[in-house]
Amino acid sequence: MLIKESRVYRNEVYFVMSDALILAASIKTELLEVAKQAGALGTGLQNAAPGDKAGAPNHSVSYLLGISEGLTKIAQECEELHSDSR
Repeated sequence: MLIKESRVYRNEVYFVMSDALILAASIKTELLEVAKQAGALGTGLQNAAPGDKAGAPNHSVSYLLGISEGLTKIAQECEELHSDSR
């Protein structure tokens, strides 16, 4: 837990902010790693199970690549939060 009690002293605010910044950076790193893995899985599946004759991609491929894109956007928002708090 970031705040241990309801009263916050001036020096404790700095510790809470640094904990929040560390947490945001950690979340960003983990999200990017999961996004990278989802993208690799999607690309591998696309090579193994190509889409239909009309060229539409496999639904599982679209799902994995969409997850990868979404997680990357969330990671970028964490970076913006981290940058704005400095």
